[in-house]
Amino acid sequence: MRDCIKAHGIKSHYWAMLLFSLAIAACNKPPPELKIHPDERFPDLTVRDLKNHPKTLNLATGKLTILNVWATWCGPCRHEMPSLDRLSELLDEEKFQVIGLSVDEDDHLVREFLIDRKIYFENYLDHNMLNAESRIGVRVFPSTFFIGPDGKLLKVVEGWRYWDTLESINEIKSLAVTLTP
Repeated sequence: MRDCIKAHGIKSHYWAMLLFSLAIAACNKPPPELKIHPDERFPDLTVRDLKNHPKTLNLATGKLTILNVWATWCGPCRHEMPSLDRLSELLDEEKFQVIGLSVDEDDHLVREFLIDRKIYFENYLDHNMLNAESRIGVRVFPSTFFIGPDGKLLKVVEGWRYWDTLESINEIKSLAVTLTP
């Protein structure tokens, strides 16, 4: 019996070391590349509105667009949504627009989340992450893309942020200033 316990302990230790080694190896692997890079035209996105109607988003709108890719199951996404909503209220709607793109499968859950949290900026659905994975190459949730008035990608921020701080607002406004001729 004691030999069986000893062997089982060694076996468990072996598996723990193997899993630890694999985890370390995975950390050394570089993340996949985004499929869109700064100065490239941001692709048109085939999405669904919150009533589940199809829509094509062309982000060459003449405004600086802040596109946030998020999900209700993502804690950091849920955390930053209120500050994105406040940001959308603080920015001049003639020059800026904030758009959310949820990768959730359940449109009802997304609507309920937005209503519950009093999030009013424009949001769309990306079922099966067709745009997030295939067209954009999102690696982290949330991911925020800054798209110039001409539809070219300016900047990407991966991970959550407080978007309504003076520092963030000034950074966004400075992006817009560099775009004016």
